[in-house]
Amino acid sequence: MLFLVDAMFGNIAKKLRLFGFDSEYFSDIDDSKLIEQAKNENRTIISRDRNLINRAKKNKILSVYITKENEIEQFLEILEITHLQFDKISGDSARCTKCNSQTFEINKFEIENKVPQGVLEYHDKFWKCYKCDQIYWEGTHIKNLQEFVHKIKLKS
Repeated sequence: MLFLVDAMFGNIAKKLRLFGFDSEYFSDIDDSKLIEQAKNENRTIISRDRNLINRAKKNKILSVYITKENEIEQFLEILEITHLQFDKISGDSARCTKCNSQTFEINKFEIENKVPQGVLEYHDKFWKCYKCDQIYWEGTHIKNLQEFVHKIKLKS
């Protein structure tokens, strides 16, 4: 499933990317262009903008109207409409949180001058973005996000 996430939900877009879902996000895009892109690429729109959601429905574009303030509740709204399946966040399936491109596993010795020494000593698996060369590893941020996933599972 492909997503187009409205400007209000950058954190949602990043989390969807970490779950491995292709999630385009623009901090500033005209609604007409957003509708056009969603239609052309068969993307589901996620937004709090009622007018945008209505336009999407008129154009037969699947959309999720976010009404909740809490991020876990927002994800539950997304799951209710899309029926996404995910168990955990893994570097093996995650997309780049910056540019949405796919990542690939890279040998830690190829990036030893690009990450802090302590990270190299503590972690063995690293991933690199195909497009922007961002480097990732499963640090404490990912462990905290696993707790986020656990809370979603409990409430769904």
